[in-house]
Amino acid sequence: MYKEIKSVDKMVFASMAISKTAVMKDPHIFLLGDRVAVYSYNTYLQAYINLADLKPDDLVFDDKNHTVTLTLPPVRTELVGRDMQMRKIYENISPLRSQITSEERAQIKEKANRSLISEVVNNPEFRRQVTEAAQSKARAYFEYLLEQDGYTPTILFKTDKL
Repeated sequence: MYKEIKSVDKMVFASMAISKTAVMKDPHIFLLGDRVAVYSYNTYLQAYINLADLKPDDLVFDDKNHTVTLTLPPVRTELVGRDMQMRKIYENISPLRSQITSEERAQIKEKANRSLISEVVNNPEFRRQVTEAAQSKARAYFEYLLEQDGYTPTILFKTDKL
């Protein structure tokens, strides 16, 4: 059973979409008017367990009592992508001002993405939520798997040493 579990390698148990709003506002030019745009897109955060990190002593069977303790590697998180297209929320471009170009939209998106990465890194709530969801799903998955072999499982998680 150890070899079967370990061979799975990376197993994703939870993900979440994080919405980001990007605003572009050019300075008001007298007589020419405004040039304002607001866009939105999603970035995705996922939580996974690298089962390749599982060690033989992380799976302990007690055949006499029909119990098993599985200590899983820690849940890890990663940003895995973002929407290709931004959704237009609002645009107000005066008739005498130029339209927003695709290059400007790409710049807006890159600036917003740098800001979003900083927010995710500096706000542990995003990672906490997706990590807790992944632990719950992993626990349920492995409990079911081990119960099918007639064992009463206990599922634990290793924690990172900082």
